[in-house]
Amino acid sequence: MKRYLGLISLLLIISFIFLGFIVPQVLHPLPESLDIWLLLLLLFGSFFAALFSVKGRLKTITLIISSLGMLGLLVLTIFAIGMILFGNFGT
Repeated sequence: MKRYLGLISLLLIISFIFLGFIVPQVLHPLPESLDIWLLLLLLFGSFFAALFSVKGRLKTITLIISSLGMLGLLVLTIFAIGMILFGNFGT
């Protein structure tokens, strides 16, 4: 099973990019909270599948791509917490 985790991770990150950025209209019929949970589940699933997959070129590629997504999520979370604590940064 660990042999296929790199491919599963690649499929999850491609579906995250496809649903989140290329065709976001697919998610509009869903409620807003379910929409966000689905994208977070795809991102976390991709990261952890890449993390536990067998060593190789595919693991390296998927781990880099999903780590960039996790880093973006961390930056967005820090920015949101900063907005809550300090108000709007622009004024």
